[in-house]
Amino acid sequence: MSYVFDSSSLIYLGKVKLLEKIVLLPGERFIPQEVYDEVLIKGSKRNEPEISYIEELIKKRQFVIRKTGINVINDPLLSDADKEVLSLAKETKSITIIDENYAKHLAKSLNIKSHGSLYVLILLVKKKIITKKQAVNYLNKMIKLGFYLSIDKYKDILDVINNM
Repeated sequence: MSYVFDSSSLIYLGKVKLLEKIVLLPGERFIPQEVYDEVLIKGSKRNEPEISYIEELIKKRQFVIRKTGINVINDPLLSDADKEVLSLAKETKSITIIDENYAKHLAKSLNIKSHGSLYVLILLVKKKIITKKQAVNYLNKMIKLGFYLSIDKYKDILDVINNM
């Protein structure tokens, strides 16, 4: 299965240096052109630390920048980047890795498989690419860096990880 990453997932998974583990999953990893522009071009102007890490993975062709040839949704509540994430996922039959709930809801209505950054964390444990302890450490680092998670959701994720 291939994956299409939105801005927030790319940023937070990049900040904690988890993207290099994701390349061990089968399938392609796409970054839509709009997401690239939003994250890497604007992020480099702000000297965001994860930018050089993400750029290196792109240079190694472990993540592929791609523009979609279709537009599956024209919703004014979505950013251009999120529209391209959904369109590219539909075009390539990929799973979206998107953290925004509204976009996930729209993905479902378009029959596009959609998950968030936490799904990736759990998938990496399930595939034995990282340990449970590492997953909890990555999760805690993401939260310290600004990734929002309610206390109830945090407890739920810990339960899922610990029961794997």
